[in-house]
Amino acid sequence: MKVAFIQSSPLKAAGFNSPGRGIARRFLLLSLFAAAPVFIAPATFAQEHSTSTDKDFYTHLRSFSLGGGSATVSGLVLNRDRAQMTFTGTFYFATPVDGHVTGAVFAGDGKFSAQVPPSDFEQENVKRLLGADRVESDFRTAVFRFSDDTFEQLGQKPPPAQADANTQKQANDMEARVMKETGANLSARVALSILNQEKPGFFFANFEGGKRGRFSLVLDYQNRVPVANFDLNGGEKGLIYKYQPDTYNTEIWMAFYGLEDYQRGNVAYADVNDLLDVTHYDMDIDLRENKKYVRLLARVQAQTMAANLRAISFRIGEDLGESESRRLKKQMRLQKVRLGGSELPFAQEDWEGGFTVFIPLDPVRGKKLDFEFLLQGDFMFDPDWDCDCHYPRSTTTWFPRHGYLDRASFDLTFHHLKKLRIASGGKRLSEEPDPEIKDVVVTKYRMQQPVSLVTFALAPFERHTEMVKWEQGGVGDPIPLEFDSLPGSVAAIKEDFIMAELDNSLRYFTALFGKYPYPTFGAAFHPFNFGQGFPTLLMIPGADRANKHTYSFIAHETAHQWWGDIVSWRSYRDQWLSEGFAEYSGILYTGLRSGPHSADDLIDEARDSLKFPPATRSGVGKSKLFEVGPIILGHRLNTTKTLGAYQALIYNKGALVLRMLHFLLTDPATGNGDPFFAMMTDFVNQYRDGAASTDDFRRVANAHFAKSPIARTYGLRDLNWFFSQWVYQAELPSYKMEYHFEDQPDGKVLMMGTVTQENAPTNWFMILPVALTFGGKQFYTTVHADGPTAQFKIKLPARPGKVELDPRRWVLSEKTSTKG
Repeated sequence: MKVAFIQSSPLKAAGFNSPGRGIARRFLLLSLFAAAPVFIAPATFAQEHSTSTDKDFYTHLRSFSLGGGSATVSGLVLNRDRAQMTFTGTFYFATPVDGHVTGAVFAGDGKFSAQVPPSDFEQENVKRLLGADRVESDFRTAVFRFSDDTFEQLGQKPPPAQADANTQKQANDMEARVMKETGANLSARVALSILNQEKPGFFFANFEGGKRGRFSLVLDYQNRVPVANFDLNGGEKGLIYKYQPDTYNTEIWMAFYGLEDYQRGNVAYADVNDLLDVTHYDMDIDLRENKKYVRLLARVQAQTMAANLRAISFRIGEDLGESESRRLKKQMRLQKVRLGGSELPFAQEDWEGGFTVFIPLDPVRGKKLDFEFLLQGDFMFDPDWDCDCHYPRSTTTWFPRHGYLDRASFDLTFHHLKKLRIASGGKRLSEEPDPEIKDVVVTKYRMQQPVSLVTFALAPFERHTEMVKWEQGGVGDPIPLEFDSLPGSVAAIKEDFIMAELDNSLRYFTALFGKYPYPTFGAAFHPFNFGQGFPTLLMIPGADRANKHTYSFIAHETAHQWWGDIVSWRSYRDQWLSEGFAEYSGILYTGLRSGPHSADDLIDEARDSLKFPPATRSGVGKSKLFEVGPIILGHRLNTTKTLGAYQALIYNKGALVLRMLHFLLTDPATGNGDPFFAMMTDFVNQYRDGAASTDDFRRVANAHFAKSPIARTYGLRDLNWFFSQWVYQAELPSYKMEYHFEDQPDGKVLMMGTVTQENAPTNWFMILPVALTFGGKQFYTTVHADGPTAQFKIKLPARPGKVELDPRRWVLSEKTSTKG
């Protein structure tokens, strides 16, 4: 693949750190919200306050008054999915609201037991975190919120009674504590479940006083809390977790599908339970007093995905975290909401990572809804630099969203001081003085293609522009390329170098993976040691050193235009399709940009990283990172005892797994790897402007592999075996090839030997390349590993001068060796 690279001017030396990549999160502290702002926007809201029966229903649930009586039990057993709870003591029940009892507090002696689901990772995770084969604990108190038949299952008709003040405090404290720790509003979740007539209902329990300390069980068959507050959207219905106050993090001991899912053998992704499909955002963002507040007017066009809706939840600012009270003090707070011209009631509490809107209608599925949200919060972060730079505290959660990575088009209008400029996603339509307000500029952007996320930055940017000119006979007209840098020596930035790398990598990946679909491309400086690849806009730190890590880093972020933006990941379990693919893309680019030796170095670094022990909160773990779990587990690979596993496995192993597919689709005889890039382009085209799962990718890879020389040689029809081993399992084998020669009567040579495969299940199968050197030239053939040992015979024209098993390290292994 020939791409003419642009060379930049000589680079000065500077301390460029290799950043963490992808959509990263960063929690930062500013002064508390102050001042009452005035928002200038094209539309305004009515001032009257609305109430509704549904909002009143929520308010009563939120009070969690324990006026529903009490019941004393002995040995009472309550089963909830795979969890069993046994009680001897007293229950205090919530006051019924419209006939619904939605909570209880228990005091006495209890036992909790949950069987680990049939998953190697879940079983190993419980052993690693708890040192046990199942989740078990005693407890002295428990607090419950539910919309299911828990009250009926308890089989009680309690006499009227009022809980004492201490018991009532337990109820109230639990709700507030869960909101602070996770952002989940349990009362709103229960209200939505009842109002929308969800079946099965919702169940939450918090246990205290036993050997495991305080821990919680969530059962949500519509996946709302797992998605919104734990980023688990792979169809998990339940989870058991413990909050870690020293790290401000929830540690998930175990996550699981429903019992019926395991019996059935399949599960639906969480997005099938989305209530809305948001199709377009038209947002006015007031940044004139950005050091005090951001004011956002979001007009949201959506379509209902379910019938009989009376409550709809939205996410915003959910990742601000508890540390330094960021989610309490800096959150975007909903001021008003309208639907079709009428003001609606809503619920958003302190510490909540979203809000719930109560709609006074019962729409059918597919009904179009036009919302208007007015929000305000101290959501901009100012780095401790003398640069007058301002960035959203969270670049991915600053606007209201429903579901996980739902796609929409965007119109963005920014109001800001004229001394500053906006960098955002999409095409900049205009940048003009406000006709009514002195020293204010109105900047407009438009993203016509449906994308999952957009962001922005506000700074005294210096714009560096040129046109990306595609190769002769290329993919369309030139498009503008822009890098928004900072003036002076605020940061180590070499603009011509960054512009050259953006141009080079964009044209390279267009040649490899298909047409770049957006009307512009660019990047903006941000002062953090990581990068982010939003559609049309990269957020990157300063870079002025030409080396393999810088090349790979910028190319990785550029590759996210394909892997993450054009095609997004369906669930957190599929995120290796974004980060692993972008990482391998960066290696490919670096090999062409800086030479094969640089790519080899990056491959060795990625392979070595898998063998490191994981970090823990107290030091270093005993195992190796590759043993933590398969790449299909996404961010769950990181726990307090496996720190660094996500980066090593999703980025590095994900890249190396894709590289093995590159080898399997390459013709060993000719070295032609074009079928691999044809497969990747086909994958992009099939899932363009959508989300793909690992199974989706497997099906595309299967279709292309079936036509490959390796598949024909070995009689293989698909890659199901490959995905089962390298994506869904965590082993890292070692390979050894022993060989000898036997001269043949016809003057040729028979190479015979054994391939040994160690540290892998007995049913593992793999094809490996063998390099043969004749007269100083290298040729390739293949052998296979099948179980512990496999024999091979290869007829050769003569004795080769050198034989080596996989010298380019195409196949991932802990060790590869050759003995002749």
